[in-house]
Amino acid sequence: MTAATVAAPFPPSVRRRRAHPLSAAALVAVTVAAAGVGGAAAWRHHAEARQAELAQWQRMASTAADADALSRLARAADAGETAARAALGETLLARPDALSRADGERWLRLAADSGSVRAHFVLGKASMLGQLLGQLSVRQPDLPRAWTHLEAAARAGDAGAAYYLGLLCRGGYGRAPDAPAAVRWLTVAAEGGVAQAMFLLANAYREGEGVPRDDARAVDWYEAAAGREHPAALQALAMAYLNGELGLARDDKAYRQHMAEAAHALRHPALTP
Repeated sequence: MTAATVAAPFPPSVRRRRAHPLSAAALVAVTVAAAGVGGAAAWRHHAEARQAELAQWQRMASTAADADALSRLARAADAGETAARAALGETLLARPDALSRADGERWLRLAADSGSVRAHFVLGKASMLGQLLGQLSVRQPDLPRAWTHLEAAARAGDAGAAYYLGLLCRGGYGRAPDAPAAVRWLTVAAEGGVAQAMFLLANAYREGEGVPRDDARAVDWYEAAAGREHPAALQALAMAYLNGELGLARDDKAYRQHMAEAAHALRHPALTP
């Protein structure tokens, strides 16, 4: 796909514009390499600034339907920027029309083939949830692809991918359920800040699923999730205080406090990745 084929058509002046083969990023890389001392730090700073710029274009294209931002992403993707391809693909995959979604999947595949962790995560999640178009142009789950992409992203350290991979391991979904593997990946996700992973990990320690039963660690993870306003974690702690479970002493005040916080959290639940 070129910049001319995304969403609505662009003016001819936009369609004719192409990035020079020696992109701005490449020019900066040459300059940094020549600089020697401090070059690595300068390059990291440039890469972070460029990623922030791409993220801003993606937000504008996604939330405000900004055609100029979408065009900028498309030109950067056409020029071969892996991060731009991932951002453009994710933006288009979220659109309602089949043509945009198909283009989005194509850009994400190109980005994933170039090693984009974000592209692997988006493709893996979409494959798991049935958000990609199948052979009959119908959205349907593709579990083998979900496993492949989520494993690639999770092994690269993506907390969201680790969460969904933990769910796949926990439920089996095309393979035999593997509770210990589910705990390992949910731990990666929980340590990465995913509240729902913290809650599921607490449940695993409470029930001894995939790990030895450990009430203290269950409470630790419930509290971590509660700190991120996870309603079910707050309710679990409330009931533990009410009934004197998980090694906690009965505490009516703590019970009422956690139930009040749970009611508030239900109106503002923590988002899944």
